[in-house]
Amino acid sequence: MDYDRRWAKYNARSLALLRPLLGGGRGDVLDLACGTANLRPMVARYVGVDASTEMLLAARRKFATAALAAADSAALPFPDARFDTVCCASAFHVFPEPQRALGEVRRVLRPGGRLLLLDWSRGRMTMRALDLYLRLTGDAYRRMYTLDEAGALLQDAGFRVVTAERRAVDWLWELMVIEATAG
Repeated sequence: MDYDRRWAKYNARSLALLRPLLGGGRGDVLDLACGTANLRPMVARYVGVDASTEMLLAARRKFATAALAAADSAALPFPDARFDTVCCASAFHVFPEPQRALGEVRRVLRPGGRLLLLDWSRGRMTMRALDLYLRLTGDAYRRMYTLDEAGALLQDAGFRVVTAERRAVDWLWELMVIEATAG
């Protein structure tokens, strides 16, 4: 799988936006839709979950001892109140049931736990064009959200948005970075 090579610049730039919010990755951190586990080096007590066995195999090759599990975002195989932080980086746009996934995130977060959501933002023209193109051609793609739409989904799921901003990482990619607490 050449995913890491093909997406290296994007992953480095986008995950750099999460680094300050992670604060060294203290506590138990769930990487939701972890892909090849690129977040792993930033977190001490890491658990990654992804629905793609191909991505999990690539993650296992990179991090042989990482705690990784195959699971759907809307049916997490963890007990209630298991994690201090849940990170979801560049994957929310593929979730077929975002409200169910957010409900599961809220369930597995400890009281006062944090969700760090980093995803594509439909705020700028290039991203609106990409959203349209992917809706017409992308198999796994579902939809891109604006910052306001994502904030409303979070509030409907019982989260309190602490910070929310749009950030460009180059001429094409604009991302939203949201920190929310289970409240």
